Amino acid sequence: MTAGPGGRVAALLGLLREVADEIFVALDDRAAPEVLAALEPVADRIVLYPYAEPVDRPLAWHAAESRGEWVLFVDDDEIPSRRLVAELPRLVADEVITHCSFPRRWVYPDPSRYLDDWPWRPDYALRLVRNDPRFLRFSDEFHRPIVALGPGRFSDAPLWHVDALLRSREARLEKARRYERERPGMRIAGRALNHAFYVPELRPDVATALVPETDRAAIEAVLASEDPPPGTRTATQPTRATREEIDRLWPGKSLTGGDYSARLELLEEPRPMTVGEQRTLDVRVHNLGDVLWDWGREGEPVVRLAARWIGADAPALRTHFPAPLRPGESDLVPVHVLAPRQPGRYGVEIDLVHEHVRWFGCAIACEIEVLPRRRIAVLGDVEGTAEVLSVAPEVELVELVAGDELPSRAHGYPAVPGLRSYLAETPFLRVPRLLARAWSMRAGRFARPLPRGAQAFLEEVAGCDLLAIARRDPDAPPTRQLLRLLATALAARALGVPVAVQEDVVAGTAGPLNRALARALRSAGTVYRDPVELGRR
Repeated sequence: MTAGPGGRVAALLGLLREVADEIFVALDDRAAPEVLAALEPVADRIVLYPYAEPVDRPLAWHAAESRGEWVLFVDDDEIPSRRLVAELPRLVADEVITHCSFPRRWVYPDPSRYLDDWPWRPDYALRLVRNDPRFLRFSDEFHRPIVALGPGRFSDAPLWHVDALLRSREARLEKARRYERERPGMRIAGRALNHAFYVPELRPDVATALVPETDRAAIEAVLASEDPPPGTRTATQPTRATREEIDRLWPGKSLTGGDYSARLELLEEPRPMTVGEQRTLDVRVHNLGDVLWDWGREGEPVVRLAARWIGADAPALRTHFPAPLRPGESDLVPVHVLAPRQPGRYGVEIDLVHEHVRWFGCAIACEIEVLPRRRIAVLGDVEGTAEVLSVAPEVELVELVAGDELPSRAHGYPAVPGLRSYLAETPFLRVPRLLARAWSMRAGRFARPLPRGAQAFLEEVAGCDLLAIARRDPDAPPTRQLLRLLATALAARALGVPVAVQEDVVAGTAGPLNRALARALRSAGTVYRDPVELGRR
């Protein structure tokens, strides 16, 4: 996209002629006739288009009009390096990737040097994209107009950005002010983003580096090109694009009242859910408006399905479309629903939402019974206790680990701190405070919270139906270990949580004190042999 001058733009496009199957120029229709005359010999297609802010407004239309499998977007103040041109055939032949970003090197203060400092380096710009709507998106997000999905690469072959040579300091300062007004508050490197990038004079100590000699010659040649190059090709006849053609694909367009026309159908009878469970409800969505609703997380306009609970403190999960939904079409969408944290019977309302703008107002509603969870906190052999699932698969196991540091793992049972760290010192003094806190939580009264690990233990165990003490540590001193197990059992009882102790834990103790502690632990709950017994309680 350009408004000229034609000689300079034709010269930079000429650098790409040897590798480009098509050079497609979108020319601002306000450009002077000599700009068109300069571009006609080098471009395969020229389309005159009506300019409107923002500058990236035509990008989606530009890509849709391009005929190649790949598109390289080049701004008219960017000059491709020789290495970039040489890399393009290899990159577009790579079947693994869908896009590639190139570092923009900001040429300053003259064609021989560039800014070799943050934030101007590396300043990767997404420029090469596979021209496939399954992988290519466009955004109205400031300074991020192109969004590519799938695997990509970062090249070290630069685009030479010559904005600082083409515009005066005052012109660049005014550009930074305008951008700041359009999207205030953007920051980089501890500075206002637009001023930081466009006005390097504000950094008198900025580091620079030499432009390679071959690229410096090309930069100087492009900057000096004012006249049309010698015509060796047939002149291209321009066509015209309308504002409607361009804005039809622009993601930043405003939606009108008719664009919010839709209908939803619930395709199933909702079944009961469990507290905290996430599942989907099948909904058929009918697009009765005139705007395509795009798919995926990056789709724009940002239209999503949302499930809201009525009378419950639960998040309204968003569900994006699995594929583009065109005007007049319908599609089945499994809508994600997250059950509230308290059991009961609740209403659920499913509607379409244009994020940060409005709800569509086409909601459908249903009622869902939310059932309580069955949770067993396990201190000891959690793997052995998992046998309970063979008779009660609805049970959820929660592992009480030894210390405050929870294990880092991708899979496994939920883990919370046990009491070993809390009781490591002066357990006889700490147990009364632990039990007092547990009792106050059960009674709904205030008591000073415990340290983080012990408090997390109480809060997690309070939400369980049973505490199972399943194994003793053979390497730990028996007296201190039995004290810890007994304190854990008494804390659970104070919270109103039943306790079950595996027989092996209280069997075979030696010494009067240990036998007394084992008897106390046995009397703090019920004794079981096989974990399957827990599922029948």
